[in-house]
Amino acid sequence: MNNRTIIIIIVLIIMPVILFAGTLFEDEKKTSDPYVGERGGFNSLFVNPAGAAGQSGFELSLNVGARTKVNDVKLLMGITAIALGFNDTTTDMEMTIADASQTLAELYSDGVITEDFLDAIFDGTDLDPDTVPPGFWNDPASIQAAIEDPLFDNADLTQIETNLDEVMNNPGSPQHTDFYNGLPQEVTAKALASFKTGFLIKGFGLGIYDHAMGVAIMDPVTQEYGLETIYNELGVIAGGGFNLFEGKLALGISGNYGILMRNTSPVGFEDFGTLLNDPGTINYGYTWGVDLGAVWRPTPALGIGIVFNDVVGYTEVDTPHTADGIIGLFDSGAYLMDSMNYKFTMDLDAGITWQPDWRFVQPKLSFDMYNVIGYARDVADNGDDFESAMYRTLEHMRFGANFTFFEFLNIGGQFYDHYLSVGAGLDLLFLELYGEVKIRDDAFSASDLGDVPIGGDLMVRIHF
Repeated sequence: MNNRTIIIIIVLIIMPVILFAGTLFEDEKKTSDPYVGERGGFNSLFVNPAGAAGQSGFELSLNVGARTKVNDVKLLMGITAIALGFNDTTTDMEMTIADASQTLAELYSDGVITEDFLDAIFDGTDLDPDTVPPGFWNDPASIQAAIEDPLFDNADLTQIETNLDEVMNNPGSPQHTDFYNGLPQEVTAKALASFKTGFLIKGFGLGIYDHAMGVAIMDPVTQEYGLETIYNELGVIAGGGFNLFEGKLALGISGNYGILMRNTSPVGFEDFGTLLNDPGTINYGYTWGVDLGAVWRPTPALGIGIVFNDVVGYTEVDTPHTADGIIGLFDSGAYLMDSMNYKFTMDLDAGITWQPDWRFVQPKLSFDMYNVIGYARDVADNGDDFESAMYRTLEHMRFGANFTFFEFLNIGGQFYDHYLSVGAGLDLLFLELYGEVKIRDDAFSASDLGDVPIGGDLMVRIHF
């Protein structure tokens, strides 16, 4: 199997580690992130700058995550296992084919893929669904026996390798057509990452951030595989907060400037190497904005926060840049975000956090409401009925419960943007590790949990 085919298949499964190379889009909030009514140190600059009041320190954090479906993961892993096996001479190919076939058989039995998909990969071999007995691909024992049979030999392995090459590299081949005809409606893998570093000195700080998101797809309708969506923002943020009335009230201000990047249309993996060089595939822009926030603490344990986002701000999305480019970093007037219309509007976030300081455990119960003005505008513009309005409300709410035991063991959970999340981590001196898993609320009504989006995030943070 040629190297390009290997790379294409591998990229579909390892998107979370290749994209993170850049806020027009909002950084996803994890269970470890601060809330609007909380004093959360450096990270409060991104949520409510008043939460940084009176605090000092340095922080560097990296968060990577992915969102997809269990069935999509199984499908990509099955294909990838076969592809990697052909590229690794130390691998027992029959064992690799056997393991991958069991995964694909499970997906076939569950109705996730059809016989066309199996035919695309195993056509002309002893596993060809057109020649095996009825019910063969629903019986894992029969599949295993066929692979262990001496009649299943190098000729079969060579044919499978040829079929995969035809799928990936020859759009006119019957294997390519069968492959996409046999896929579910769409196979996607969404990857996210954020990088933040900066410092606070007595409540005022400066930082650098990078947010990135990418979605890899295999689309049976368009018969495309590649990067459907790329958003990236690299920027700087500055701001801070100060206390009034002996710390009962904190006020804060923050401002950011970010360089934006997005793709104009889906990019096939065969074009991935030219992604940054072709003005026709990727565009750039910039954004800046100023936020104002406050946190009131009527009691030492209770915090009530409010923040006005983009009190002033601007985003360049539809005007060609000069020959000097964006602050001198990009030099082509062709780089513009011509298909994205940004409408500047100030918005409002509000939240409440209860965070008592008990002896062995520090609980934190929080509720936030984001984009309150935008939510009201959406309901009015769409003319939603009560049920639709309530569903839209959930998209703007965040409920969280976090517990810190003995000052180093962190456990948390939240409901945000239709995802239920639980996480845990350790904070050891200057190093914090935290991981979480999440599942969409569709799980309560889905007939097949394998078709419900799930996700995970891993965060590493250094702080002093």
